Amino acid sequence: MIHQIKTNRKLIPYLCKEIEDEGMVVEIDDTLAEEKYAVIKVDAFYNGLHLSIVPKSIDFLVAVDCECHAYLLYLIELKNVKNPKFLIMKDIHEKFENTIRDFLTERFGEIFLNDKYKYKDIRLYLVSDAYGLKGRFQNFAQYQALSEKINKRDSLKIELALGGKLYKFKNKVVKIQYELPPNPVIRRICT
Repeated sequence: MIHQIKTNRKLIPYLCKEIEDEGMVVEIDDTLAEEKYAVIKVDAFYNGLHLSIVPKSIDFLVAVDCECHAYLLYLIELKNVKNPKFLIMKDIHEKFENTIRDFLTERFGEIFLNDKYKYKDIRLYLVSDAYGLKGRFQNFAQYQALSEKINKRDSLKIELALGGKLYKFKNKVVKIQYELPPNPVIRRICT
């Protein structure tokens, strides 16, 4: 699958090495070899079509080779907002829906729906620092402690709004998860 993505004429202009948009970054595990994953800037693909109405889409799709024709797909939307009230859930859901329906299924179904590729997992992420927590911690334990407090309070609203809609792709039912940058870290799942 990775080779098929990286050699597809329509996708080549939209391949990236980093996952960064609006000042938000998602890390890639530094032990993951470059030939084991492909990063596609999905919204740039749609903008490059020069349509009169550009469909809403997520920022990035990352395919990771987990060996033996098994793959992990990450669908990632990055939002740099100062307050959770600026996370418009209807738009976020529409971006994921369009990406799954149009990009993965219709336009590039020959890659992503190919029966020779099995998915270990498909992960949908909204990555945002709507609470202004980035860079406030000296270590991960401090981050986790405050993150748990916030999760009990405000982000529960975000989680409920995101988790209220389920998506199905390739016989997997998934929901959008909320993460703070630089999480999630893009990595392989080993068996």
